[in-house]
Amino acid sequence: MVKYYDDETANSVDKVRITHIEGLNFIPGFTFMRDETYVDFLNRVRRGEITLKSKGLWDVPNPCLNLLVPKSRWDDKMSAVVPDEDIFYSVGLLHSGSFNDWQDLDNQNNEILDFCDRAGIKMKQYLPHYKSKEEWIKHVGPKWNTFQERKAQFDPRMILSPGQNIFNYV
Repeated sequence: MVKYYDDETANSVDKVRITHIEGLNFIPGFTFMRDETYVDFLNRVRRGEITLKSKGLWDVPNPCLNLLVPKSRWDDKMSAVVPDEDIFYSVGLLHSGSFNDWQDLDNQNNEILDFCDRAGIKMKQYLPHYKSKEEWIKHVGPKWNTFQERKAQFDPRMILSPGQNIFNYV
């Protein structure tokens, strides 16, 4: 958690933080806080980039896997593809590998996906990479027609998100 405040609100920021999290169900020992300036907060990725570059780790493959895992219904007006339950969790496996072992990490991600499929866990990948129309239809599910209609309405020239290959099949 990052705290935003100035000299006038410094004394009340912790009270506000407690108010925001008091209804959440979490293990208190797993909370993380760092007190930093707003400029430092905005520049946090750059600091990480500099550190990783100095260690030769910035340009390594990162075969990450992000899943939305169900708990129990999503607003059907949303076009986001999420599990078909009211409550779900975001799970991110943020690997950092090298040019020598990225394939092992990618294989591990595929094993996790295969396990979820075999176990009947109806998770959805966040920003998946599918290679066929059928895979995308399965991912989007019953909202596929609405998804296509919105694409035609808001991006008729199909210039947005070409890297996902949703409508420009390889």
